[in-house]
Amino acid sequence: MGAGILVPKTNTTLLNFKRYDEFHLAGYGIDAIVGLNVTFFNFFFVQSEFKQGYINMPDIRTTIFDSDRASQHFSFSQFNIVFGTNISL
Repeated sequence: MGAGILVPKTNTTLLNFKRYDEFHLAGYGIDAIVGLNVTFFNFFFVQSEFKQGYINMPDIRTTIFDSDRASQHFSFSQFNIVFGTNISL
């Protein structure tokens, strides 16, 4: 599991105002990952991973004016399958 804060550098030019691209604490994100690794003959493996998360940014700055703000939130999913080999050095 993981969690963290989101500090984006939003590079925007909106409604002909001066470009704004400062870092700003916009929100947080959380995620969880689960995986399975199966090894064959001590050298070859197949690994699968599934990741699910949520991002919430209620305070995104859009222009140089402090009152101009945006917000967004979304969920995401990711699935990976990896084939590989282990090499002893």
